Amino acid sequence: MNSVPGSSITGPVAWAAARARVAQWDRRARAPERVQQQILRAHCKSAARTEIGRLHDLGSVKSYDDFRSRVPLRTYADYEPMLERMRAGERDVIWPGLIQYFGNSSGTSHTQANAKFLPISAEQIKWQQKAGLDCIARYLTMYDDRSFTGGFILALMPPSNLKRHGDVYTASNPGIMQIHTPAFTNIIVLPKAKVRDIENYDHKLQAIAETYLDHDIRALSGTTCWFSILFDRVLAAARAKGRHVDTVREIWPNLRVLLGGGVFAEPYRAIIAEKFGRPLPIIDTYNATEGGIFSASDRPGDDAMLVLPDRGVFFEFVARADHGKPDAKREPIWNVQPGVDYSVVVTTSSGLFAYYIGDFVRFTSVFPHRLVFTGRVSGMLSITQELMTQLEIERAVASAQQASPCGIVEYSAAAEVGTASTGKGRYLFFIEFERAPHDLDGFAANIDRELCAQNRVYREHRSKDVAILPPKVVPLGRGATQRFMEALGHTSVQNKFPRIIDDRRRDLLRRFALSPSLEVV
Repeated sequence: MNSVPGSSITGPVAWAAARARVAQWDRRARAPERVQQQILRAHCKSAARTEIGRLHDLGSVKSYDDFRSRVPLRTYADYEPMLERMRAGERDVIWPGLIQYFGNSSGTSHTQANAKFLPISAEQIKWQQKAGLDCIARYLTMYDDRSFTGGFILALMPPSNLKRHGDVYTASNPGIMQIHTPAFTNIIVLPKAKVRDIENYDHKLQAIAETYLDHDIRALSGTTCWFSILFDRVLAAARAKGRHVDTVREIWPNLRVLLGGGVFAEPYRAIIAEKFGRPLPIIDTYNATEGGIFSASDRPGDDAMLVLPDRGVFFEFVARADHGKPDAKREPIWNVQPGVDYSVVVTTSSGLFAYYIGDFVRFTSVFPHRLVFTGRVSGMLSITQELMTQLEIERAVASAQQASPCGIVEYSAAAEVGTASTGKGRYLFFIEFERAPHDLDGFAANIDRELCAQNRVYREHRSKDVAILPPKVVPLGRGATQRFMEALGHTSVQNKFPRIIDDRRRDLLRRFALSPSLEVV
């Protein structure tokens, strides 16, 4: 098996460095105000002589109160004219000099834009590199793993194929980061360029499985929903070579952690454990093109993630009810309250000042601050103003899966009204099962029960079917979710399967249902 030489030397060094960094992270997480103010002042000073710096007199900002009084909240639509000039090569607009890279994001969280091109400066790349290493450090200390070195980290990321526009390049943020892997980690990160930059992801997964079958893989990183799909390819590649294997553990026995993110991990744990041969720890992250990794898992069994207060991003938060209002009240991280849904606002080392990223989060604790992702501005189900969040939906499916063991590949939730020739509505859960539950109606009932427990308005409007009817689970055919994404033109690993879909996508997804008898309204 191919391994990395020198692990006996690097192992103790990595362990000591991980312990020191995690201790620093924990200290700053318990008292984030000082380091957050330092980051804000540094960004204002850096951008003082830019166009936006002169507009808001950033050079004289000494405190958060100064900043809040001078810099208004902005959306992507507000920034877009400036960003387009920067993509054309204009310098010193919102950050000093030329921004060489722009991360191409899907724009699903911003109804104003079909595609977003977000600035990624050299400074932001350095901060993101450090945050990525933080996640590994957290795993090493959380699980007391002192023998992690010696193998490879395999990354399931989009290709690093840059599109040139004069002196400026566009690609996905992960694609850009892969070509800026720190020199001391480059030797252990796979895939290498020939496989990494395959654009067709179906072909890329196959190439990864065949090329790295005999490598000592210690960790996988990427969007959590893709891990089980890769495991299928690895098992198939091994069997094609005549190996009699039942689990990925027989092929990659030293795989010990999944560095995930992008989706709620819980529904995928069972199928990952089944295909690997035992449960694997998942270090979950909350991240965005605007700044990189914002928070990561720090406690086993807790889906809340500890905020990274010192990796180049200054955070503000606006209560969900005030999102988008001209007079919205803004709070720094040291003033937020647990249990409240907030819209996330960031100031970054790429010149986005007081920028709405379009996500909602909820803090489960403060000092230290742990959060859960609750949804996107454009992603919410609401038949009767119950405003059901993505987090509530994900937790309901995870609860039903625990009560009725099954394997879920992917799923989406949608709403429909006028059900059964009435004016009432219901939720539809389109689910591709690897292994279906024995009682599909019971599974749907468990989802319903958990939704009622989490959302008061839903519970009241479900009572005696007064306005909302019981949810229905719609099983999808094998491979349906992948074909659905292809029908939408989304084939990159960066395109996550949508957890909440609108009416148009709902009607498209119906075509992939196993049961064509599902009534159409």
